[in-house]
Parts: sequence; C-alpha cells; structure tokens
Amino acid sequence: MTAKGILKAAYRSEITPEHLYGKTQEKTLQARLSEDILEHKNQSRFYRTKPGHFFLAEFESDPEIPEEYKQRFSARRRTRDLYPEYALAIDTSFVESKHLHRFRNWTEFTAEATACNAIKYIDLKDEDNEYLPVWTFSVVKKHRDILTYRIGRYRDDRDEFANKRTIGFPCVVSSEDQTLFTSDDLGARECAFNVLLTDLDISLLAFSEEERGNHPEIVLAIHVSGEDSKPAILVVLEWSCPSWYEPTNHRLSLNDLRWMDASFTPNNIDDFEPWSVAALEALQGN
Repeated sequence: MTAKGILKAAYRSEITPEHLYGKTQEKTLQARLSEDILEHKNQSRFYRTKPGHFFLAEFESDPEIPEEYKQRFSARRRTRDLYPEYALAIDTSFVESKHLHRFRNWTEFTAEATACNAIKYIDLKDEDNEYLPVWTFSVVKKHRDILTYRIGRYRDDRDEFANKRTIGFPCVVSSEDQTLFTSDDLGARECAFNVLLTDLDISLLAFSEEERGNHPEIVLAIHVSGEDSKPAILVVLEWSCPSWYEPTNHRLSLNDLRWMDASFTPNNIDDFEPWSVAALEALQGN
C-alpha cells in the first residue's frame, strides 16, 4: 500500500492517533517508513514492493500472499540521506597550512590535526567555511576492475554530479561512526563499510566470518572543491568485494552499472563527476 492508502485504511478503522493532523500526513508517514527501513534494513517491520509502496514483513511468508508482494525493492538513498546531523570536519586553515592537495597517510594527518585542535563536528546546515567536512568515497574493486554507475538526480541533484558517471559511494563521516575501535581513523572505515552495505544492499549474514572483517582500506585523502559543491576532504577507500558478489540493477536500484579497468584513464573522463575525476587522478598517481 502507499502511505496515502495506509492512512485512508487507518481512518476507516478509526485507529489514527489523536495528535495526527495536517495536509501532508501521507508525506510524513512515507518519510517515517523510509527512515525505519533505512535504519533497520532487513530487521525492519516494513519493506518496499516498488517505489512508494510498503508491505508488512510479518506477512512475507504467508502462502496466501501473491509472490509479487514478496519481492523487495531497494530504493536509492536520496541526497538528504547522505547528510548526518553532525559531520566530522577539519579546520580549513590547518589543511591549507600543509600546502598539500593530497594526504597519503590519513591516520597521521588526523593525529596531527587532533593535536592542533583542528578537528570538530559541525552542522552541515550552517554556512561555515572555516571547516571542511570529511566525506568517505568508497571504491568497489574486483581484481583490476572497479564498479561504476550513473548518478540520477534523485540521488544527487547537484548539477556537477547529476546524470554523471561515478566510481565511488560517498558518505559524510559523522560522530556516530567513531567508536573505541575506530579512533585511529576517526570512523572513516566504519562509515565507508556501512554505506557500502546499504547501497549495495548486502547483509552481513551473507559474509563468512573471515569476510566480515574485510573493511574498506584507506588509500589516501584529497582536498576537493567544485562549482556547486562545497569544498571538502575526500577520504578515498578501496573495498575488495567477495569473489561471489555481482551487483544487479534490481538489487542496487542504481543506473547503468559497469565494471571498469582501473589500470587506464577512461577515454570519456568528461562523463565522470568531479570527485571521481579527482579520485582517479590521485589513485593512478599513487
């Protein structure tokens, strides 16, 4: 059912809460359902059967339910889903004092930044140019090939990125990514692994015990900027996916999936978004 259909059924059954009001209740309900699925993944009480249509997971095994309602649809993350409440950020003046466009040792760099009190967590909604937010940019590798896909405006509506090809899965590093076990990289590897599991629609249960420890590895970090994107620190990571893994459009809900030989610069480099261009240049010069 759609969120609007769920609300109509709830009103007919007189089970809506008294505090529910407003002209866009169905949008609020759809957002709450989407957030629950995003947070709990396969453990959520709900799943999508197609865009904007939800189903109760408890009835998934009911033999009387048609098979078409048992096929889970994996929705793309919207642009706003990429932004946490508080993002890791590094003082712009500290970064510029290094006179470096590329940082080869991320842990040493962050250790020095921490010692200089140049790190804090910021609200990305604030217009603060004194600090650069830290993004992870995870590259999926299989042997010499890397996974590429095309970005839709649903996923990223920035003009420089929409409808462009990319080699990475981006996410802002947040305060929730750092734990007692991730202090050396400030949560970058944990952030990158979580976003890969979400975007590739993979459950940890699919991995062997040995594969579960296969987190993305930090290759380098670069200072990036663009015409319609704020300057940022991009931590580029590589994840060697299991040999059994093969992405599909149905599972990923991503556009035009292709494996690309990472040994060569693509002939159509102008077809790639700016962060991919910068990452490819850095990786090939690494």
